[in-house]
Amino acid sequence: IAATYGLSKKYLSKGAVEVKKNPIDKEALKGKAVTVLDITKDKRVQYPRQAREEGLRSVLCVPLKAGNKTLGVLRVYSSELREFGQEEIDYLLTLAGQGAVVISNAQLHQMVKTLHRIGKVITSHLNLEKVLSMIVENASCLTRAKGAAILLLDRETKTLEVSATYGLSESFLKKGPISTDKSIKECLAGKVVSIPDAVKDKRVQYPGELKAEGITSILCVPLVVRKEIIGTLRIYMAIRQKFSQEDIEFLCALADFGAIAIENSRLYEHVKKDYEDLTQDVWKWYDWGKQPPKI
Repeated sequence: IAATYGLSKKYLSKGAVEVKKNPIDKEALKGKAVTVLDITKDKRVQYPRQAREEGLRSVLCVPLKAGNKTLGVLRVYSSELREFGQEEIDYLLTLAGQGAVVISNAQLHQMVKTLHRIGKVITSHLNLEKVLSMIVENASCLTRAKGAAILLLDRETKTLEVSATYGLSESFLKKGPISTDKSIKECLAGKVVSIPDAVKDKRVQYPGELKAEGITSILCVPLVVRKEIIGTLRIYMAIRQKFSQEDIEFLCALADFGAIAIENSRLYEHVKKDYEDLTQDVWKWYDWGKQPPKI
């Protein structure tokens, strides 16, 4: 819920609005205007009892769509049984379209601010875990995804190891080893891969686990350091999604930041080890004792 008018706090706190339990929203998210004559009796409604207690009867639900990107839905409720006319439907579709453009522009602005903030963190921190956590959280939240993950390549075992996640359950993360040959391997060849229907796509290794997690679409981009692919950044969507160019560019930028953070961390550890080795050699050379000082 992003904005409301005329609805009680009790009704708004009834619980999460789940797309899989709301066929009305599911239809609207596909780009259709959906009308329901009586939401207290319609089986497509998730909370009929709460709607009855609120005094709601009929509803009109339309998609919030900016270009090819669906951001959500706009609903209007009636306290009496009523049939919504075509003029009313067209009016709400127009209003929703204008609102979606405003929301999309605001999201783009937030994406730019986020990239700037993460860039500053990378230049001022050596805490790799903090940077990667910021990346997956913002990747998920700003693209309205269910969750996100950074997977790093282990060339010896030919698997992808989970390095940072956001919004994904423990059971999903423990589903088993992620094979480089079975799990969206095109991304490890340097390609951005968009999978609209992950459960049915042969490029996905664990379709059953994805379905159980409530994941429908996946966007996967490579993490590249000095022309070498070291892993992937993925976002997971709860609804079927055709990813916009803005989403792809934003995720690629986040992936670049992740790769830079990983490289900086590796370089720091390398320099630190060289410094420690040099200190120990100098200590032994001048015979200042058996044990060098702690670095």
